[in-house]
Amino acid sequence: MRVSILISSHNYARFLAEAIDSALAQRNGGPDALPVPEVEVVVCDDASSDGSDAVIRRYGTRIRHWISPDNRGQASMMNAAMALSTGDWVLFLDADDRLEPQALAHCLARLRAEPDGGRDVAKIQFLLRCIDREGRCMSRTIPYLMHDGDVRPLIRRFGSYGGPPSSGNLYRRSAIARYFPLAEADWRRAADTPPFILAPFQGRVLGIDAALGAYRIHSGTNRARGCFGNIAARHADTLRVDRHRREASLALLARHGGERIEGPFLPAPWNLRTRVLSWRTEPQRHPYRHDDALRLLQLQARSLRECPGYTRPERYASQLWLMAMLVAPPALASRMAVTNTSGRLRSWLRSFRPDTAVA
Repeated sequence: MRVSILISSHNYARFLAEAIDSALAQRNGGPDALPVPEVEVVVCDDASSDGSDAVIRRYGTRIRHWISPDNRGQASMMNAAMALSTGDWVLFLDADDRLEPQALAHCLARLRAEPDGGRDVAKIQFLLRCIDREGRCMSRTIPYLMHDGDVRPLIRRFGSYGGPPSSGNLYRRSAIARYFPLAEADWRRAADTPPFILAPFQGRVLGIDAALGAYRIHSGTNRARGCFGNIAARHADTLRVDRHRREASLALLARHGGERIEGPFLPAPWNLRTRVLSWRTEPQRHPYRHDDALRLLQLQARSLRECPGYTRPERYASQLWLMAMLVAPPALASRMAVTNTSGRLRSWLRSFRPDTAVA
């Protein structure tokens, strides 16, 4: 069985070698003496101007690579990586992230332990440990909640499901190949979304409750506003990107998978938190003009009731947080927004879970 690790990069020379080294380390299997998969590493660069090409070329024949002559966005790199790779399984590793040495061996060992060798598994997902710009571990793993098994009912209800960012997903190639090449105009960014949303329509999702990689958070400005990740620095922008991701991905499903899902969708609890923050902290930019405090409270009650995986203390804590955000003075609400990215708060809430199997 061959696995392709596909690394996309644009002006990430500072982090790129660490990502490539972590991908190459998968060939050694790590310290647990697990069976080592056959691994190929493909690096695609989107016309970087920071010396990334020199970093790539020094690896010689240990990797395959493609360097775009002009900046065309994330989809162009993912399309090129899919075309260059030959693996039965593929993992899209962001150039600022990294994998633990035993990540792939651990995933494939779990797959082999599944009934019938996991032939019905379309995707394996695992936790990612958050690290800062310098690579230091932070007090958080993501996602907080992972859904596995048949997640199609969740996608039909919420437009998505609980899972990790790009670097925490290992896809069976046959489950996602039909959706490539992606249209570059639609997916200059967030191009990792179609595989994430659409792979479950080709099989089961297998979740691993272990941190097998690291997700780098290098935007302090985003964190200070309570925005998670490195792309959107404003909650309203995050909401718009999420809506585009869902609509464009489900359009691909209708075109290539023969199933039309149009909603209306109930906001997932994690999306609803962003929606509340947007409405309270920057109402002039908020994209949902009919929102008010009562509507947001009603949406949250329905979302927590229908989204599986949350314990009763977690639901209560979410309701208290939302009510506090809704009644706090604007200046206090802005200061409270940072709790949306608090690792300590999430660790405390996770302690109420009856076991540690859910992230």
